[in-house]
Amino acid sequence: MGASLPYLPPPKLVVGSVTLHLFGFLVGIAGAIAWQLVMRRARERSLSERTMRWLLVWVVVGGFVGGHVLDLLMYEPRVVITDPARMLRIWETLGSFGGFAGAAIGALAYFHIAKVENPLDYADAFGFAFPVSWTLGRVGCALAYDHVGRPTSFFLGQRWLDGRVHHNLGLEEALFTAVLATALIAFGRKPRRPGAQVGAMLLAYAPFRFLLDELRIEDARYLGRTPAQYGAIALALAGAALLLRRVRVPARATS
Repeated sequence: MGASLPYLPPPKLVVGSVTLHLFGFLVGIAGAIAWQLVMRRARERSLSERTMRWLLVWVVVGGFVGGHVLDLLMYEPRVVITDPARMLRIWETLGSFGGFAGAAIGALAYFHIAKVENPLDYADAFGFAFPVSWTLGRVGCALAYDHVGRPTSFFLGQRWLDGRVHHNLGLEEALFTAVLATALIAFGRKPRRPGAQVGAMLLAYAPFRFLLDELRIEDARYLGRTPAQYGAIALALAGAALLLRRVRVPARATS
């Protein structure tokens, strides 16, 4: 058997009666970094900082609610029937694609309510910042080893509690999104059409995530595919639509 990473128990810090998990800490850091990057992007593009702050609130709240509700509906529908009150306990479970959907709904709702005139310019700020913060979040998943894939001889495989070496899907996604973040930062330095930044992010991330989910084990599947794979298809279509829809729109010069 080839070399592999050893199993390491998820790091945590116990302070009195409170247990602090490294995953939660990294997610918090990722959120703070995303906030700073989005606000900096708003200033660089002469966007309203007030509008961006409120948009961030709607996106974060929508992301948490959607991440919890859709995760339960897709992965634990019986729990929703037997214990519907669990739908209100948003801190218990979160799913990435439910979070994406909730964040998108929150953003669209705010754009409509606030009558934002150039919504794609604001969305592009998220296309710039998201891969950076997502990388940190997936580092947390990698350390927690909470996304166990199929057994493998891949050199980045990690030994699991069953004694076998498995894909650490959180680690593999973190490495990919680190590369994606670097590429998108470079992509965003040149003048682009509104929507191009977020469209490029969606179109680049979706195929990788679709293929990565092929390695999942013990995951809910509908017609042979995981909920995240259907979500990845939706992301790819949205990204392609954003890029193709703006082909004839002149690129905006940077300030």
